[in-house]
Amino acid sequence: MNKTIKICAVLLGMLFPVIIFISAIEVAVFDKAFYTDQMAKNQVIKNTGIYPPDMDLVVDEMISYLKGDRQDFDIKARLAPENAKNVVDRVSIFNDKEITHMDDVRNLLLFFLGLRDAAMILALISFLMLLKDHQQAIIKALFYGSTIFIVLFLVIGASFVFNFNDTFILFHQLFFTNDLWIMDPSIDRLIWIVPEPFFFAMISRMVIYTLVPLGLTTLASGLVLFKNKEKKKMHKTKMHKTKMHEL
Repeated sequence: MNKTIKICAVLLGMLFPVIIFISAIEVAVFDKAFYTDQMAKNQVIKNTGIYPPDMDLVVDEMISYLKGDRQDFDIKARLAPENAKNVVDRVSIFNDKEITHMDDVRNLLLFFLGLRDAAMILALISFLMLLKDHQQAIIKALFYGSTIFIVLFLVIGASFVFNFNDTFILFHQLFFTNDLWIMDPSIDRLIWIVPEPFFFAMISRMVIYTLVPLGLTTLASGLVLFKNKEKKKMHKTKMHKTKMHEL
């Protein structure tokens, strides 16, 4: 195997799980049904005072913003502080700190989506380079790349499960250069819209959306490698018996 083929195999093995992972993030983050379900479970309408008929619009605008389809996060909605009969006209439901923080969140998300798209191009080029004469290298790349990523992913996932708060804080400290992500429940409505249970549920979905395809890839590629190994063993045994017979 020459150097170019080795590089292509390594690239494919590294990029494939990254593509799956970032795609899992995309699916989880842009799933409106998930947001709606979490709004009900976390009593968001009650905790935020947002007028119930406007909650669906708020979710649409949040997702639209994260996708890059909406220019800013200054989302407006009606408020019903006490009951549905006492409705306040549309107002900005997020303050400047929340809006600025969500700018950072969107920039980070779109950066990773762009990184995923670039990785897809490189992975496709590597795949095509290997496809004609090095199919075995493709199988090995997918197997080892997926297996290693699953192990690393499970270690990180375990830290979220057993120490969610500290891991969540560390994540924000690593990816954000300011402390705007630290919310005050008394003045910041965002923390009531996406509270800790929301993030735990979303991360759980990301884990599932990542592990299922990578697990299936590991299983399928592992079986192919095992069968190929057994075929080689059988071929060597047959050749050995033939030589012995000739002697």
